[in-house]
Amino acid sequence: MTEIADTETLTGAETIVGVFDKEAEAQTAIAMLERAGMPPDRIGIVAANIRQAREVAGSYSPQGAIVGAVLGLLLVVAYAILGGDTVRSNIAGVVMAGFAIVGGLAFVGWLAGRARVFKEDEYAQAEDEIASGEVLVSVVCDTPDGADATRALLERNGAREVRTRDSGESV
Repeated sequence: MTEIADTETLTGAETIVGVFDKEAEAQTAIAMLERAGMPPDRIGIVAANIRQAREVAGSYSPQGAIVGAVLGLLLVVAYAILGGDTVRSNIAGVVMAGFAIVGGLAFVGWLAGRARVFKEDEYAQAEDEIASGEVLVSVVCDTPDGADATRALLERNGAREVRTRDSGESV
């Protein structure tokens, strides 16, 4: 189960989330993960903090990035059309500025992924679990074998439910 790379967000990784009824079970599972070679910075725990429960659902949004990029593209097109001949005479400047605007707004949209509008169901589920006293353990895995081993280890150590997210973000 040894994982490689020390980044907060891993590209192509998936996060395994275990739901535990008791914090002691969650702590035991975490200790077992660490003994199996999982780096501690890849393991997160959320207990009794409803706001932090959103972290388990992921804080970035591909949907938000798309919305931001489309908005940026619309702004650039509107500027080119409404800017008159002076703006259109420097097409290289419009293209360069357009890339910056579209890229910038896509990035803002990606970061705005924490907004409930993109992840309402995921946030609600995690918040409800924490509000009812359950404990969430998230583990970032960058290989399919690591994800399978993590899922099995969480189940063996008392996870009531284990689910997978296609995100490499740690809590």
